[in-house]
Amino acid sequence: MPVAELRSDLQSSRARLFAPLRGLNEEQFRQVAVGSDWSIATHLAHLLRLERLYGERALRALREDEPQVPSMGTTNDDEPASAQQLAVPQIIHGLQATRRALDELLASCDERMLARVVVHEHRGRLSVWEMATKIIAHEGEHAEAVARLAAEVPATRRVIIPLRERG
Repeated sequence: MPVAELRSDLQSSRARLFAPLRGLNEEQFRQVAVGSDWSIATHLAHLLRLERLYGERALRALREDEPQVPSMGTTNDDEPASAQQLAVPQIIHGLQATRRALDELLASCDERMLARVVVHEHRGRLSVWEMATKIIAHEGEHAEAVARLAAEVPATRRVIIPLRERG
């Protein structure tokens, strides 16, 4: 896959993730639907953590000769707790920043550079291309879950009082 197509796919996957989020408030982002363990914020925090990790690894692959990388060392069971530590705008801005950084990194690559690898302690050799396509696929899975959750969140329980200028 050419670099331009990979970058386009990353842009499309992010647009699919963000589309159902328009108009949601903090309370709705944190709502956990019946039968689900994760809120929308949890999904987004998870994606942020993984994209940062893969972005760092891709950068190492470009700068070093087959660097060794350890397993993440944390489990997804920690995601709900980590999602509570960040405000939703922080998560969204973090996702935008990590995607910009990844896009800039890929824009500097040619096809030979996409073949550079890290060596994961369990998965073996992972190329920059494989890491980027993993991000796209993984984000797609979470985008589907986020869309379902966004469609199911109840209307906000807060009363919004419109402010009007005195006349």
